[in-house]
Amino acid sequence: DLNMPRMNGIEFLETIRNDDDLRSTLVFMITTSKAEEDKQRAYGHNVAGYIVKQDPANTFMQAVSLLEHFWKIVEFPA
Repeated sequence: DLNMPRMNGIEFLETIRNDDDLRSTLVFMITTSKAEEDKQRAYGHNVAGYIVKQDPANTFMQAVSLLEHFWKIVEFPA
């Protein structure tokens, strides 16, 4: 079956962090959840950012634009 099993973002993040090849991947969460527990779980799994969508249609594109700008200005250690 080529379809990804149905899971929420936190479950997907946990799957990534438990995979040796993906563990260090830089991840931003773009979500509708404002729950403090979800934020803490996400940051506990070392997300680079937790972005809450207010209006799913418009905010997603704004978040992608913001991340695009971030990649242009951020500097990582060598």
